Amino acid sequence: MISVALVDDHIMVRSGFAQLLNVEQDIEVKGEFSSAKEAYATLSRTDIDVAVIDISMPDESGLSLLERLRKNNPAFRAIVLSIYDSASFVSKAIEAGASGYLSKRCGPGELVTAIRTVAAGDRYLCADALFNLSNAPTAPKELDELTKREREVFDLLVQGKGVKEVAAELTISHKTIHVHRANILGKLGLSNNVELIRYALQHKLLVE
Repeated sequence: MISVALVDDHIMVRSGFAQLLNVEQDIEVKGEFSSAKEAYATLSRTDIDVAVIDISMPDESGLSLLERLRKNNPAFRAIVLSIYDSASFVSKAIEAGASGYLSKRCGPGELVTAIRTVAAGDRYLCADALFNLSNAPTAPKELDELTKREREVFDLLVQGKGVKEVAAELTISHKTIHVHRANILGKLGLSNNVELIRYALQHKLLVE
């Protein structure tokens, strides 16, 4: 029997998934959670085979939750759900440790298939996510010089967000963001935010 946990703040989505999965003879929904905090408190100390996690949660990103769960248990397996299926989102999910990725446009039968595939130890990407990932432009090599945190700051800055917005989203100080921004500009050979956004557009990094 494959044990599954559902993490989504929309009760109708969770209930629909639970009803769909519980009719399968080899799948059992063992937990439903409406927030990342609630999910972490239970899943960090409970063994389940596959978690289905929505990226957009009210209190914490589903990807951040997944990273914390995998830090606690490297064998933790999860399928990430999102309304987006761009290469950028899929890549970030894989980097966070996702074993599967499904667009919310996928049919209910594909969720069942994905759960069985991931529970068996394989990876499952929906067709659109796989296509977008396979056809994504190659990122410039100099981006590899950025640290993980610098890349997070880069991604937010090129979306046109200000330092205060970036600081609030990453829950770090304005001064730290300024330091990261200076490091990013130096490593990429740029002078200001305008050039940063132009750089992202030139290399087709703004795909969402």
